[in-house]
Order: sequence, then C-alpha cells, then structure tokens
Amino acid sequence: MKKALLLAASVAFIAPQAFAQAKSFEGFSVGANLAVAKSTTEPTGVASDSGNTTSLDLQAQYSLALAPQVVLGLGLTLGTGNNKAGTFTTGQEFVTKNRMAFDIVPGYAISSNMMLFGKVSSLSADGAFTLAGVETKKSLSGVGYGFGLRGLIDKNMFYQVGYDINKYNDVDYGGGSVKESSSVFSLGVGYKF
Repeated sequence: MKKALLLAASVAFIAPQAFAQAKSFEGFSVGANLAVAKSTTEPTGVASDSGNTTSLDLQAQYSLALAPQVVLGLGLTLGTGNNKAGTFTTGQEFVTKNRMAFDIVPGYAISSNMMLFGKVSSLSADGAFTLAGVETKKSLSGVGYGFGLRGLIDKNMFYQVGYDINKYNDVDYGGGSVKESSSVFSLGVGYKF
C-alpha cells in the first residue's frame, strides 16, 4: 500500500511538470524573422533562373498544448519586400511580392525551453514579370513545408530558426506556363504573451 501511495504521489508531482514543457510554448506570440530566400522561376521551354533576397518576415501565431510534449500552432506569416526570382537574357525579370502564408505548426517540446516544430502552409503571393519596364502581375497560390527549432530565452522572449520549401502553382504570364518556387532560411526573435 505504501508503494502504491508513493507511486501515485510521484506521478502526481511529475505529471504537471512534464505538461509544463508544452505549456511553456502555449499562447499568442508575435515575431520577426530575417529571411534569406532563393527563389526560382522555370518558364516552359527555357532554362530556369533564380535570385537571392534577404527580407523581413513578420509572424503571428497562437499555440495550444495538446499533450505533455505536443503543441499545435495556427499562424499567419507576412513577407515584406520583393523576392527576386530570376532574370533572363531576353530582359525578363521575375519577382514575388505581397507574400502571405497561413501556417499549421505542430511542435514537440524536448524540454521546457526548447521545441522542435514542423510547418505546413497555404501560400499566396503576387508574381510579377517585368519586360522593358512593363509589369504583368499574376496571383500565385501554393503549399509550403518546413521545420525548425524554437527556444525560450525567458518565459516570454524566444528565438527560432527555420527552413521552408515553398512551391507555387503554375501560372501563365501570356507566353506559356511558369513554375515558381523558393527555399527560405530564417532566423528570428519574438515575444509570447
């Protein structure tokens, strides 16, 4: 009987602390990420080209602890600036503008101040094609996948590192189908309320 009571007391003491791992990441958060993107454009019948851009991405997210170590976040990421996506010998330039992503972010708390996360995103952006100073703009949509690491500096401040692969649906700028994609490395800081 004493062993059973001791075991029950131990479990009662440890369980809230284990659940605290996921609870540490629960709540509303905002952040800013330095994003380094390599964006690629592949027009039909023409060799692809890419461009590298550094910009600032802003994010807002709400996360909920579902289990002792499992967290689920829903969020929005907004990209600032234009991502260069290739310049071709004919003088054509491609960029992506007004980037936005709705994110589903499952996480696994490996400690009370460190979490690994994955990300699946629904993407939207404007693809802009410029030739001889005339810009043609098309709406882009697609899917992104990513993973990363978030660490708590204290109970509110955090840092995070992430890597995303974004693929947009093919569009036609008037001269054939064009594929656009990007890979993004990000390093950021944020505040959890």
